[in-house]
Amino acid sequence: MAETNTAEQLRWWVWLSMVFGAGNSRLIRYLRRYETPEAVYDAMQAGQIPDLPEGVQKLMTRHSLSEADSMVYFCRQHDIALLPMDAPDYPQMLLDLAVPPVLLTAQGDLSLLHAQLAVSVVGTRRPSPYTDRVTRTILRNLLQNPFTVVSGFAKGVDAIAHETALSCGAKTIAVLGCGINVNYPREHAELREQMMQSGNGLFVSEYLPGTQPFPANFPKRNRILSGLSVATAVMEGAARSGSLVTAQCANEQGRYIFAVPPADLFDPRYSGQIRLLRDGAVPLMSHRDLLMVCYEQFPQHLRLPDGDMPDSARAVFAGDPIVLMPEDAESPAETAQSPAETEAAAAEPAAPERRSAFLPPQPLPEPEPKPLPESEEGKAVVLFLREHGDTYADDIARAVDLNLSELLGLLTELELDGFVESLFGKQYRAV
Repeated sequence: MAETNTAEQLRWWVWLSMVFGAGNSRLIRYLRRYETPEAVYDAMQAGQIPDLPEGVQKLMTRHSLSEADSMVYFCRQHDIALLPMDAPDYPQMLLDLAVPPVLLTAQGDLSLLHAQLAVSVVGTRRPSPYTDRVTRTILRNLLQNPFTVVSGFAKGVDAIAHETALSCGAKTIAVLGCGINVNYPREHAELREQMMQSGNGLFVSEYLPGTQPFPANFPKRNRILSGLSVATAVMEGAARSGSLVTAQCANEQGRYIFAVPPADLFDPRYSGQIRLLRDGAVPLMSHRDLLMVCYEQFPQHLRLPDGDMPDSARAVFAGDPIVLMPEDAESPAETAQSPAETEAAAAEPAAPERRSAFLPPQPLPEPEPKPLPESEEGKAVVLFLREHGDTYADDIARAVDLNLSELLGLLTELELDGFVESLFGKQYRAV
């Protein structure tokens, strides 16, 4: 396990985050090739990385190490933890992602990053009364066990999830799509204060302090939201919603996906739920559905009174168990524990073996080709930005032969569809 990073070591991580941005698979490959962030910095400065994108080269000249030092100082002055991939407090579950966040910022109870029983709860910003009632009821019953609730701190279902956890005295994590010191959404200032004052909350972000909540930030954020949890519960979502992006991330990460059945099959507000259920998500009818799935993995942490155990489950977990296992799994006899061993495991759960942040058992797979917009103009803009990096709108207009007013309208559509993000000074970046 790595020692706590000093301010001098953190400067390299911060500088790389400034230059490459969040969720950059290319930076992950560089870190695994050169092994330390300082070595990546030295190789970049020496011109030893031939495939360095032009946009990154521009940002190298714009951000200095002294700027990174100022960010490290700011975080320490405001009790913001900086957690690079090799930090002891960095969560193991995120190291297992295809593109783990290189640097996390966090405020609150850092021990929550290692919660084994964490469930992500996501949904629309405008939930129906049905969804509001279902979300609160399921969580109140579920939180009689030591679950941690993970959500995105947005309006609607996210806020309901955090509020319900606090009212039950449970732990809750907010994964932000902006800088950890940015008051967004403004209506949640009181909820933020409650999470911090209760001692039961934690705020986490992949974005450096001061980063504004650009629309393109949230799809990247969602892989962290699902990655911190053993299961993701989608309470309500339309056909095109961020909740479905989180569910897709959970599926790619091999996590369980639950979906609340719709209140009305013909209501478009629930079309995302129908799609998830059709594709194999577990119907979330009650807290028992989540409880039973988690019990299979963590029986030492959960108690299942008879009232919470359906008849079908009672047949499995009582008497001689019926065990359904993958073909390559160990047999029940090989994994069985005596009562004494089970009690000891509950008292002192074994710490998971920590993988190296830079030397995975297998090389990181090359990313799949990213989708492109349907229109020819949209394709031209996105391909240009992918090749040239951050570019001013005027330069994009000249490159793709569009007048500026047409281009700005097109860029707005592309940003809403998640293909580009707008930066300060009328610059744009491909996502």
